[in-house]
Amino acid sequence: MLSCTDPLRLNDNKLFKKLKNALPNSVKDTQNILEIREDILYVWNPKKYCIFTLNLGAVRSNPSGAVPFQILQPTDPPIFDITNLLINETEDQAVLWGNLGIVLVDLPRRWGKDNAFQGGKEIISCMNYNLNGYNSKIATAEIRRVRWHPGSANNSHLLVLTSENTFQLYECEVGTNPRLIKTHKIGQIPSRSPSKTLPNIEALGETAVDFDFSTPSLKNCSNENNYEWNKIEWPILVLRGNGEVIVIYENIFFDSLNTSENRKPLTMYPQTDDNYGTDSCSIMCIPTTPPIVIIASCSGKIYHAILLGDNNDEYNENNDNNSMNKTENTLFVFEIVEIELGLLYNDNDKKYTCPIKLHLDRGNKSRYFCFHNAGIHMMTLPVVSQLEKFTNSNDEDTDANLPSSLYQSSSQYLVCTRTKHTKINEVAPILGFGLLQQPCPVLIALLHTGTVVDLSIVDLDYKPTNEITSSSVDSNKIIRRESFDNYIRGLLKHNSASQPITQLDEKSKMSGKEYLELLYHATDVFRNQYFEKHDRVRKDIERKVDTLRRLKEHQTHELEILMEAKKKLHKKAEDLADRYEDIKSKQEEFAKRAEEVLRLVNYKKLSSIEQMEAFELKELDNKIQDFKTRICQLKIKSNHQNSHIENNKIKEKKNELILNNKQEEAIKSNIGQMAKDIAAMISKVKTLENDLDI
Repeated sequence: MLSCTDPLRLNDNKLFKKLKNALPNSVKDTQNILEIREDILYVWNPKKYCIFTLNLGAVRSNPSGAVPFQILQPTDPPIFDITNLLINETEDQAVLWGNLGIVLVDLPRRWGKDNAFQGGKEIISCMNYNLNGYNSKIATAEIRRVRWHPGSANNSHLLVLTSENTFQLYECEVGTNPRLIKTHKIGQIPSRSPSKTLPNIEALGETAVDFDFSTPSLKNCSNENNYEWNKIEWPILVLRGNGEVIVIYENIFFDSLNTSENRKPLTMYPQTDDNYGTDSCSIMCIPTTPPIVIIASCSGKIYHAILLGDNNDEYNENNDNNSMNKTENTLFVFEIVEIELGLLYNDNDKKYTCPIKLHLDRGNKSRYFCFHNAGIHMMTLPVVSQLEKFTNSNDEDTDANLPSSLYQSSSQYLVCTRTKHTKINEVAPILGFGLLQQPCPVLIALLHTGTVVDLSIVDLDYKPTNEITSSSVDSNKIIRRESFDNYIRGLLKHNSASQPITQLDEKSKMSGKEYLELLYHATDVFRNQYFEKHDRVRKDIERKVDTLRRLKEHQTHELEILMEAKKKLHKKAEDLADRYEDIKSKQEEFAKRAEEVLRLVNYKKLSSIEQMEAFELKELDNKIQDFKTRICQLKIKSNHQNSHIENNKIKEKKNELILNNKQEEAIKSNIGQMAKDIAAMISKVKTLENDLDI
C-alpha cells in the first residue's frame, strides 16, 4: 500500500523521518507548512525551528537513492506557532506566519550540482525579520491571511489581513528590514460586546476571513498603447464570514486609499436567503476572462461564481474619486458543489464541519484542490475551457462559440483521514500540501501523523481540442463528433461518490463493526462506481475493437481492389503514353508538311526588272558590308597609331633633359666659342681658296 501512496519513497527519506518526530500532537486545524517551487520542496520543522529543503527533481530521477536535504536555519527563529509557509515568485524570500505573527526569511542563492543552495552546504544560516514587534501593528491583532502582492515589480510586497478588518502592506526588500507602507480598514474593528444579549460583528460574520487578488485592470488610461505602471489596478476580493464578498480597487502602491468602513458587498445572483452560506472560510480567484471566484464554506459546500462587471464609462468617470467602493461588479453563482467531509455519512447523520483551504494548480487553471481536516479533494472546472474558447473566438464567431450550457464540475475524494465514527476530539488535519508540476503533476501531502502521501494526478475531464485549419468551411455547419477517448473518459468519470485512499489515525480505536462498515462502503463504491463502469468500458472497447477489426478487413479488401485497379491504370497509362508519343511525332511531321505547302502556295516568280533590282540591292548590300569591314580596320589602325603616338610622347617626356642655369650658360658659352672658331676657320678657308684660286 505504501508503494501506491508513495511512489517517490519520500517516507524513506531522512528529511521526513526527522520531520515525523518533530511534528506536534496538539494541532487541531489544517495547516500548510509545505511549499513546492521549481522542484524544490520547502517544509517547516516546528521542533528545530528551521526550514528543510529537498530537491524533488533529484528524488524523482533517483527514487531508490539517498538524496540529501539541506537546512535553512533562521538567525532569529520565531517563538510562536507557524501554520503557513509561502515562497515569492522570484524564490529569494520566504514568509512564515501563524495567527500571532509573521517572519520573513531571506533565501540563499543556488548553484552547483542539482542547483543546491550555496552549492550543497548542509546547514545554512539565513537572515530573518520578525513583523510582530512592539513597533508593529500586528502585535495587537491576529493574522487571518498573508499573500505576496502580484503587482509588486520586484516581488517584495506582502499584504496582510488581520483580525481587526485591516489590511497592512509591507515592503520587504532582500537584506533590509520590512517597512510598513500602507494600512487601511475594510470594516469595523471587532470588539467584545458589553451586553451578553447583543452579539458583536465577529459573531455576526462581518469580519474578513480571507482574500485573494483578481485579474488586473487599467484605470482611466486614454492611450491604450502606452500603459503606465501606476495605472494598473489589482482588485482584491475580500471574503467575510457571512459569505459576503467585497472588492477593493486602487493601486495600493501609488494611490491614497479610502478608509471608509461602509463598503457594499457584491450582489450575488441568483439571490438566496442565506446569501450562499453563513460559515464561509476561504476564497480563491482563478485568473480567467472573466475571473472565476471560488468560495468555500465550513459545511463542505463550494460555490463557483463568475465575476462580471458593467463597462459603464460614465459611471467610472463620476465615481473615479471613490474607486475603492465600486459596486458595478456582480457575482453570478453558476454552480454549487458539496464535497464529503469524511466517509460513511448518511443523509440523516449530522455532518462534520471544518475550515477548508483552497489551492490552485499553477499548471492547469481548470483544476484546484481542497484540503481540510477530513482529507483532500480534487475539483475540476470544465467551464474554464468553455470561457477560453469563447473569449478567444473572433467577433464573427462569438454567437457560435457561446455555450448553451456550462459543463458540470466534478469532485474526486483523493485522501480521507476521517469517518463518521471518528470522535469529535480526534482531529486528523493536513499539515502540508504542494504540487510537483513537471513532467506530470504529483500531489504531495503531509498528514498529521507525519506520513507523506504523493499521488499522480489523473484528470478524466481533460479533453484535447482538435483545431480545424480549413477556413472555407462554415463553423456553424461543422458536425463535431466526440472522440472515443473523450467518450471513455466520460464513462469513467465519477459523478457522485469516489473511493479515496484512507489514512486514518492509528490512535483512533475503531470496532470490528466499524471496520466492516468501512469495508462494505468501499466495496459498494467499487461495485457501483468503478466495476460497473469498467465492465461497460470493457464491453465498449471490445465492441470498438471488433468494429475496427471488421473495418480493417473491409479496408484491406478495398485496398487490394484498389491496388489491382492501380496496376491496370498504370498499364493503361503506359499504353496511352506510347500512343501519345506516336501521335505527337505524326503531328509534327504533318505540321512541317503543312508549312511547306503554305510556302509553295504563297510563292510567286519575279519579273526581269525585279530580278535586276534584286541583284543590284544584293550588290549594294555586299559593298556596304565591305565598307563596314574596311572602316573597322581603319578605326583599329587609327587607334593603334594614336596609342603609338601617345607612347612616343611619354618616352620623349621621360628622355627630356632639364638643365640648370649654370649648365645653360656653360653650353651657351661653348656654343658661342664654337661659333667663333667655326667663323675663324671659315675665314681661313676662304683665304686659302683665294690664295689657291680655287
